[in-house]
Amino acid sequence: MTIDDYSFHDARLLSVTENTSDHSLEFLLDFPTDWSNNIFEHRVLKFTEIIFYNIDELPFLGQPTILNIVNHGQITKTFGADRNQIIAIRTKIEIQTNAGNRFVEYQDCSFVNSTK
Repeated sequence: MTIDDYSFHDARLLSVTENTSDHSLEFLLDFPTDWSNNIFEHRVLKFTEIIFYNIDELPFLGQPTILNIVNHGQITKTFGADRNQIIAIRTKIEIQTNAGNRFVEYQDCSFVNSTK
């Protein structure tokens, strides 16, 4: 999936879990499934092969709410040098919340129902 396939506006960010063995992040969201009836369900937005995650938010009471996700497109990063050089091409997004911004550079993402 591409991040532009869904609107994440008004989704509340409940938790973020890092899995270091497969370099993934799972964002547990309280996602609006029916805006007119104010119905929210837990969904997981999972990013794989993460090479960068940054939180630039102010101290905030409560859970951040996503206002917008900006897709900055593909970026290329080079790690190491000479024979040890690795080039990584990733998608970079900016998750804008009511507390600030989060940035993620990833290979792929998926959006699924939560089992939590």
